[in-house]
Amino acid sequence: MSDGTPEFATLYAHVRVILGIIVGLGLTHLLRNLARLVEEPREDRLYWVHLMWAGFAVLYLLHFWWWEFRFSHTTLISLPVYLYLIGYTLLLYLLCALLFPEKNSEPKNYRALFLLRRKWFFGVLALIFAVDFGDTLLKGGGYLVELGSLYVYRNILFIAACLVALISTNRFYHATFVVLAIIFQVCWLFMEYFFSNA
Repeated sequence: MSDGTPEFATLYAHVRVILGIIVGLGLTHLLRNLARLVEEPREDRLYWVHLMWAGFAVLYLLHFWWWEFRFSHTTLISLPVYLYLIGYTLLLYLLCALLFPEKNSEPKNYRALFLLRRKWFFGVLALIFAVDFGDTLLKGGGYLVELGSLYVYRNILFIAACLVALISTNRFYHATFVVLAIIFQVCWLFMEYFFSNA
């Protein structure tokens, strides 16, 4: 099972199915609620920072699903690795759930909701970037070297910015953070997939 045989490939495909289901649920939750904002515009008071974090979450989920393909090039899939990957994916789903409440939840003012849940949201987001280090190491030391120091700085800066965001209610800070986060995530995708040999 650990030598790249079809048995390993079958095992990884099996693991990837459950990861895909959880990622799909997260995307469905985000897209369903974004569509609801269009369908029921008077019911909710929109907050652009909240909407941009929803966009960031969509980008991150799509990127996560793509880069998990890297596990097909490794020879280590075990129960602890499986549980680690499931835990990572569940954190991503939790992030999506924190962005949008159930339909009957209060408050419906998304600025108030965002500020109310910011400690949970940014705590989970910081944890996601910390867990991502482990995910990268599981793909092999060579993969970490391939990503370079920018990857390490990216995760550390995101973790630090999230820790500030979970205690701050400063509108300028939150607006700046989400704009830079979106820009960086888009640039990261282009650098990783269009301007490298990865």
